[in-house]
Amino acid sequence: MTRDNDGRGKQAVVTGAASGIGRETALRLARDGFSVGVVDRDTTAAEEVADVIRSSGGDAVAEQADVRDEAQVASAFSRICEGRGPFFALVHSAGILSTSPPLVLGEDEWREVIDVNLTGTFHCDRAAARLMVDAGNGGRIVNIASVHAQAPGRGLAAYDASKGGVWMLTRNLALELAQHQVTVNAIGPGLIVHTTLGGGTSEEYLDRTVPTIPLGRAGEPSDVAGVASFLCSPDGAYVTGSMIYVDGGMLLTAHT
Repeated sequence: MTRDNDGRGKQAVVTGAASGIGRETALRLARDGFSVGVVDRDTTAAEEVADVIRSSGGDAVAEQADVRDEAQVASAFSRICEGRGPFFALVHSAGILSTSPPLVLGEDEWREVIDVNLTGTFHCDRAAARLMVDAGNGGRIVNIASVHAQAPGRGLAAYDASKGGVWMLTRNLALELAQHQVTVNAIGPGLIVHTTLGGGTSEEYLDRTVPTIPLGRAGEPSDVAGVASFLCSPDGAYVTGSMIYVDGGMLLTAHT
């Protein structure tokens, strides 16, 4: 059964929304009735996503922010709220991938992955939480983590560490924010195609990995967006501190 427009009259923000999972989530939340703040480092691509939403009859505004910069995040979120009111939902999707083996992984590369994936999550979640708590209307925070928050992968030392940190940060914030009726959850995508996280969707990798996935296919950004939609809806109101894996059963056969 299809839900009603659960987001009608509410504001949502999606980071990393210019492409991949973030883009599809922004479009999905707009279809659910949310007014959507489209946030990305790529201003042109973010504006394109906002244009798609507006051309379909929805409401959207694009904002530029580098999630590593707390001041940029806070400023972008505040601008989105101007004239629209505080937002009810954040889906934090911004992230990068490193595939360097640990014995050759440079410190600069390590720091960049941690700064974007983990510190960036903290910046966005805290900025959102402050606005939600101040408004007093509760809210939803959804962090895009990974199956690699649980299962290590070769060449993914920095990425695995960052996503494991996102998962524990999610749990901590769920505990801290429950008194304010703000739920905090994570989604753990498996192999998702049509995203800009490079290195994971080469033909060689797909040929090797897809046969190990119990459902027999790679995932699509829409598979993740649908779960984000659920967590932002009234149906997700009693779910907090949880990770929902969207992996086709990949973790059932995970190996390094």
